[in-house]
Amino acid sequence: MTTVLADPDGTVIVTRLTAYLVLFAVSISWSYYTVQNARRETIRSEMWEYVMLAGVAGALYAVTGGAELIAAAEIATADPGLLGAIRRVCQLFVSIFLALAMRELYYESPQQTGGMASRLPIESLRYIEAAFLIVVFAEFMIIILLGLVDIARIVQLAGTIGFTLYGVSFAATIRRAAMARRTVLDTMLTYIIAILLTAGGASAVEVGIVVGIPPALVESLSIVLTIMSITFIFVLTTRLKQNVDDVSV
Repeated sequence: MTTVLADPDGTVIVTRLTAYLVLFAVSISWSYYTVQNARRETIRSEMWEYVMLAGVAGALYAVTGGAELIAAAEIATADPGLLGAIRRVCQLFVSIFLALAMRELYYESPQQTGGMASRLPIESLRYIEAAFLIVVFAEFMIIILLGLVDIARIVQLAGTIGFTLYGVSFAATIRRAAMARRTVLDTMLTYIIAILLTAGGASAVEVGIVVGIPPALVESLSIVLTIMSITFIFVLTTRLKQNVDDVSV
């Protein structure tokens, strides 16, 4: 079975572990300041719960990714294939929760009138969302029961692309319609779009293993996209902290 982390060398181990440690720290901070924003209602919306859950999923992604790396390097006895499957599920849930947050915000905003919501009521969208969640569950069961890692990667890619486009479409629509530049909402939308795109890109890159792209190239691109995601999460967290500080004065 070929994996992105097959026979990792020392440089890869150090780089990856460092990235996962930083990602874990910023994801926990992201969740914490999201909760603080929700309590202080810096933006009155039901989206905060989904954004907080995305941060939790990011932290779990970092933990399982680190465990996968350690197992692949044979530092500890564990199944790297299983850990990698759990990591990819966590990665997918980051995109899912951010997409659902943007959907929630869109349907709460005045910009939805006469737009997407008139064609797709929220009840219909929830059925679509449920269908994607079933795909995630099916992927996990396939990995556990049959060990079909390559198929699971493709299923995960399809789910990630679907929810990335789903979330970006809502966020971009609100951003264009609101015409609110340099505001709390504008900053959040900008960096959530960036996180969705880099997380989706990282997921897409891993499928390169299936089609024969050299593992070293896949690993390099994956690390770059992971670091980009960390940067965007850090900036978003900083903005959320500033929001809390502003309303606490």
